[in-house]
Parts: sequence; structure tokens; C-alpha cells
Amino acid sequence: MQTAYGKYGGKEMYTQLGEQKRSPGATGHLVNNNTIVDSGMGLVNNKKDENYFPVAPQKPVDLIIVTHSHLDHCGNLPTIAKNNPNAVILMTQPGVAGTYIILNDALKINIQDQKNAEKEGGGAKPLPYNRKDIYEVFRRIHPIPKPGWCSVGSNRIGFYSSGHMRGAAMIFLIPKKGPAYFFTGDISSHDQPLVKGVMLPPKEFFGDELKEKSIVMVTETTYGNRALPKPMPELQKDFQALMKQTAQKRIQSFLPSFATKGPDVIQLLIDAGIIPHVDGLIQDFCQMYAKNTWCEQDIAFKLKEFVAKKLVILYKKLDGSSPQEEHENEERHRIETALGNCCGLSYPSPIVSSSAMLDKGRSVQHAERILPNRKATVVFTGHMFPGSVGEEVLRIEKGRTVKLNTWDSNLRKNIEKQVPVSCEVEHFGLSGHDEGPKLLERVARFQELCPKLGAELLAVIGHHGDDENYAGFERGVNALGLGIPVFHGEHLKEIRL
Repeated sequence: MQTAYGKYGGKEMYTQLGEQKRSPGATGHLVNNNTIVDSGMGLVNNKKDENYFPVAPQKPVDLIIVTHSHLDHCGNLPTIAKNNPNAVILMTQPGVAGTYIILNDALKINIQDQKNAEKEGGGAKPLPYNRKDIYEVFRRIHPIPKPGWCSVGSNRIGFYSSGHMRGAAMIFLIPKKGPAYFFTGDISSHDQPLVKGVMLPPKEFFGDELKEKSIVMVTETTYGNRALPKPMPELQKDFQALMKQTAQKRIQSFLPSFATKGPDVIQLLIDAGIIPHVDGLIQDFCQMYAKNTWCEQDIAFKLKEFVAKKLVILYKKLDGSSPQEEHENEERHRIETALGNCCGLSYPSPIVSSSAMLDKGRSVQHAERILPNRKATVVFTGHMFPGSVGEEVLRIEKGRTVKLNTWDSNLRKNIEKQVPVSCEVEHFGLSGHDEGPKLLERVARFQELCPKLGAELLAVIGHHGDDENYAGFERGVNALGLGIPVFHGEHLKEIRL
């Protein structure tokens, strides 16, 4: 138990429900025992029953808010909603669309894992929700159509773009009593191809909402102890230069990508004059980005125009009813060649496919064919999760093998297969998370802004980072000399205010 000033006599409380393990964590915040902000899934391994979720609050809650549609923030939403049938659920309009895609895909993967485990004589633990639960969530959600403020009961809630991805929001929660809360969510102050960066909302956004309020700032610290090797625009240009070089040398390139990050990667390729093939769940998020703009920070993704002009090639969308059709590498390679030829390409079209860590999805099948190719290049573009297949591919000595969980069309089941890594492997950290110096700048700027709003910054809580990154963030805040207590939002830690 820790206390921030004791300004409210310890009667108001913040509890971190999730983040039991290292990133990717299952984020979940409980405020005053009646409001939940985010409820995610920590995705590790279905077969080993290592997926995990935030601990359920002991009492029913009145309000559930989701900052964005990444699995570690929304993956437990059906369960928490089912357990709190009277709670109001809020998220942005694009967040609703993205969460629908993510939850249904997570359930589909889990069901397939159960079937595969049964064939092997074992078992895989089912997710704590089913398709009916997902449907019920979306029947109850109140989508937020644009940045601004709304009221739920005695709470005032503000939504503003966090710059992390389409529909990601920072949240300002003002209960009737006690301190107000500023949840950054996952946040980026640097521009991405399809979402402009945000440091803080303009002063005009707040009006008098925070007047005479003490505020607890709850910020992510994913890269709290790190700085980008160079500014993001330069990293993006370096990435484009490499992709142009591979095209000029007629080298097959493969870009395993997070489904939610795929549209940004595709936009960078198109801007560089390169026509990509797009496979897997990324196609769904391309549609989501194209159909949903939420705020002035959102940049249009002109998917329909790109397809019409053959600036992007979409794989045939398979329904998954036929495992052989779903997973057959030779058929997918034939599609690549045919589509590439019909577009008149003079180079092998880069393949952009999910998942990013080569543990699930279409990317596994592409990796099985491309990793052994000495004339190919694999390019990772995002965060590398420790212990993942993707990280192993990045770190391994060329010529050694990695284990892929791939489909065997003869046995008609998934098998573990050793595949040599003979290709070139590159990594660009095109992240939607702020680096450590920008996280600290935001804290300093918000403290400067608070008096202009008639408010004060009471405390800072750092979460969503491993111990090293949180420790670096805490040292940095203390070095600013702001005189503000900093707390680590660790699993089940209670902070009384």
C-alpha cells in the first residue's frame, strides 16, 4: 500500500489489476472501486495455458472505458462486461471497430488451438468468453464519435487522440469526489503514416473541466528507459530506402507485422513507390482504417483507391473452412506469382502479413518458405517480444534453425517444424509508443499546464513497462525536480490518495 500526500484521507484508491508478467501485459486499472479503464489479455501460449487476464474487481463496477483496440488493453472486455451487466461501456468509434476484429480473431485462434490440442491428445484452455459474449459487448457499447467530453452518472469523461493508432485515446476521468485521473493510454507524440502524434490536448479542450481538481497522471512506460536511435521520420526514410533497395535488386522481402500496425507499414511502402502483397488479419485493419476517421490527427487511408490503381495487392480472403486451403503454401505462392505478374511488377512484391512474431497467422506459412531463402530479406517493423519466434529469428546466427508451428497438409494438423534462417534479417523500431525523453516531457508539460487550468498534478503512476523501463522513467521524473511522487503501477498494488 502506498499513499500520495494523503490529500483525500486515503479514502480514494487506485489499483492496478493487470500486468502480472512482462510485456505483453494484461492492462487493467480500477479507480475508486467503481470504474475500470482497460481490461486486456496477456497473450503468451494457449497450449501451455499461459494466457492471463487482469484480476476481477471484488465489487461490481459502474463504468468500463477502453483506450484502444490492442489485445493487451481490450482482450478481456467480454468477461469484465459479462460480470458487470449494468456497467456503461465507452470507447471511440474506431476503437469499437478494431476491438470487434481483435476479439473475434482471438476467439477463432483459441478454438483452433483447442482442436489442434485434441488431435495431439492434450487440451488447451478455452478463453473465458464465447461469441455470444462478444456480441453482447457490442450491443452495450456507447461509441464516442469524436474527441470531447461526456457524462456517465456523476463522472465526467474526456476523450482525446493519443496518437498511438486509429481510435486510440487518452482519457480524462473526473469523479464527483476525489482526484481526477489522466490516463495516457499507449501514446505517441511522433507522427505515424496514418495518425499524427500528440503530446497533450490544447488548453481549449479542457475548458473548466479540471478547475480546482487534483490530478493523478497514469502513463505508460513501455520505453521509459530508452531513446530512439534517431528521429522517427529518419527511421521511416531508412526503412523506405531499404525496401527500395531490395526491390531494385529483385530480392523477395517479407514483413511480419502486427495486424493493427499493418496499414502504417503499407502506407510507407506505397509512398516509396513499392507495391505490397497484404495477407492475414492486416486486411481487416486496412478496411477499418479506411472506413474510420475519428479526429483531426487521423490521416486518410485510401484503400479503395490503392486497390483500384493496383498500388496494393490483397490476397484472396479465405474463410478458414478448409484447413488445406487455409494453410497450403504452394497455393499461396502461386497466388503471389500470378498477382505480381498481372500488376506488371519488375521485382518480387513485398509480403506484409500478420502475426508480427511468427507464432500465428499467415506469416508462419510465409516464413516457412522465405526464411530458408538466401536471396530473401525479412524485415521486422515493431516491438520484439522477448521469447517470441520473431525475436529468435532476429537474434539467431544465420544458417541455424528456428521452430515454426506450421500446418502439415498430409497429416492435416499443425506440427512443429525446424526451419533454417538463411535469409537476411532487419529490424526497424517503427513504434507507436513514445520514447523515454518524450514521456518525461509530457509529465513536465502537463504540470506546467495544470495551473492554467486551475488544477494541480497530485501524483504520477507509471505502468505498462518492464522493471528496467519503469525504473528509468521514475529516475527521469525525479530528476525533473517537480516534487511529485511517482508510483509503479504493479500487479494488485493499491495506491491510496
